[in-house]
Amino acid sequence: MIFQQKGIMIRQTNYSESSRIITVLTEDGTQVPMMARGFNKPKSPFIVLRQGLKEVLFTYNRFKGIGTLNETDVVQPFKYINNTFSVYTYASYIVELIIRALEEDQQQESFYRLLIKSASLLEDKSTPAAVTAFAAIKMLPYYGGQMNVDECAICGSRDRSRFSHYSFSYHGVICAGCFNEDTGVRSVPVKSQVLYLAGYMKHVALHNVESINITDENGKALLKFVEMIYDEYTGVFFKSRKLIETL
Repeated sequence: MIFQQKGIMIRQTNYSESSRIITVLTEDGTQVPMMARGFNKPKSPFIVLRQGLKEVLFTYNRFKGIGTLNETDVVQPFKYINNTFSVYTYASYIVELIIRALEEDQQQESFYRLLIKSASLLEDKSTPAAVTAFAAIKMLPYYGGQMNVDECAICGSRDRSRFSHYSFSYHGVICAGCFNEDTGVRSVPVKSQVLYLAGYMKHVALHNVESINITDENGKALLKFVEMIYDEYTGVFFKSRKLIETL
């Protein structure tokens, strides 16, 4: 049976001297393995897949198991991402965040939509660290984590301007009025602006986000905060994070 779907190649493995097996995350949120014959040849028709992040229209045959790739047509080349090392590094982090939560036989269309939205934001030059934090916040529930940044974990206040700390004892934010030596045990100071951004990103729908333009400093502070949440509640560490820390 012949299929034609948009997707992003997320994995590739050499099969022979001239061919590779690639794995594509398709627009319906499934992982599809395909045999790309002649992939390694200089004049391969699949040369567009060799480097970088691209949304591609894949035409392939598949009945069961591994499909056979026939044609590719680039839909979104993401030139800015692929030509800017630092931005590409953040994009790789986002891909890892999304793919590691997807089980082999699972179908999760929302993962693909999040990946495309995140890549589009990076391509349009939104703040890279903030876009990565946005993707990480949206993926947090799929790793079994949660983040309470909506109200003070002690008094219930929703005055975000007074949020000053995140407590791992109370599992949520603490306002300035409730913070003291006792309540502050196992808590970290976080700027109220960062906590506001985290709350906004947690609740906003993907289709309502057109750009994320904040200062680089705030973007990195937000990402650091979200990574701290992952460290505490999920125990998952992403390889791409190491490279980000060197930028």
